[in-house]
Amino acid sequence: MTKILNKKGYFLIVFFFVSFFYSQLRPSIVYGDYNGYWVSQNNSASYVTAQDTNNLLGITVGGVTYSTGVNNAKLAANGITYVNESYRAFPTAFNTISTNQNFLIGIPRYVNGVIQDQTNTPSLSCNTSLGYYLRDGINGLDLSTAVFNIPRQDLTFYVNVLADINPNCINDDIPDIIVTQVGEPSTTFDIFKFTDAAGNTIGVQKDVNFSTVSPSGKALWSFYYAGNCPHNYNSGSGFSGTTRDVRILTFKLSDFGITLANYTSAVKFVQVLSGDSDVAFSAYSSNSLSLYCLENAVTSGTTSDTKMGITSIGRAGTDANANNWPMVRKGGYIALESNKKPFVISRVSTAGLANITNPVEGMMVYDTTENCLKIYVNSIIGWKCYNKKTCP
Repeated sequence: MTKILNKKGYFLIVFFFVSFFYSQLRPSIVYGDYNGYWVSQNNSASYVTAQDTNNLLGITVGGVTYSTGVNNAKLAANGITYVNESYRAFPTAFNTISTNQNFLIGIPRYVNGVIQDQTNTPSLSCNTSLGYYLRDGINGLDLSTAVFNIPRQDLTFYVNVLADINPNCINDDIPDIIVTQVGEPSTTFDIFKFTDAAGNTIGVQKDVNFSTVSPSGKALWSFYYAGNCPHNYNSGSGFSGTTRDVRILTFKLSDFGITLANYTSAVKFVQVLSGDSDVAFSAYSSNSLSLYCLENAVTSGTTSDTKMGITSIGRAGTDANANNWPMVRKGGYIALESNKKPFVISRVSTAGLANITNPVEGMMVYDTTENCLKIYVNSIIGWKCYNKKTCP
């Protein structure tokens, strides 16, 4: 190629090659909260094997450390200088399961110092969805729980129904997506991509062979059969009580070919599992993406009574009709009731939002310009219309 291309052309070809094949980056250092504070760079004996709960505190990529928002104070207390970021696990749910005996739930070998084995934790309840293990922990970023050898399928996340990719984050150097592989990877590829509503790839897909990715750490596991109910403990040789390597990769939006020209077409983020994927979580920067969720809410279990209420109907507590109001309105802090009076919150124009000093996450107003209920997300995203349901 160097014989037929001029110098400028040569550099253009090399740049494309590097960008397409090597744009995803492995963190050089990972930080967790195992045993209070955990640091690792690889799976060597120089670094402590995580044996209990381990939420991801931060990652160092390109010489810069980014916090995940799990516990920034812990990083600061250990002298780590970081860029303040916020990551959350994608709201994952499985469509396809299997009775294959290698399809397993992994939990830490110890939980609060108590060994998880046939005696102490003989089985896991099937009342908990398998997707829970890919989005549990603080912000869903628990490296110590995972599902192993997930059957081949697409995990699809709606990220941009109302242009909710933050265009200011497309061309920066901050990681937008974090993915994990915490078992023994095969040579098959996991695929990550953005698509439009019809499933067409926007930009480029990223094909990842995790067996070529250097481990970032090591964890000790207990295993349970994911395809059985209840999920019985796996006491087989080579499973519970053994370690697996932890692999982590990061992507920027630009790695997927997302640009200012096409980002509004990127409706979904899709993770195509290889059939051998061992996933602790896949996560996104809440500064870069806004997610909404189509998973049904959990309605089983016991909910607490609502103890406080304001009513214009003239009832409170147990009455002759056994309404038992407001206790009958389960799971709330306060109940408001009227058959002729609405609930009115602060009404502010879009321009007037700038007059709200020091807004805090979760603050609510009604935007009279856009005619929607708005919630304050953070200093990066600002105020967003509250018109999409989300997963916890």
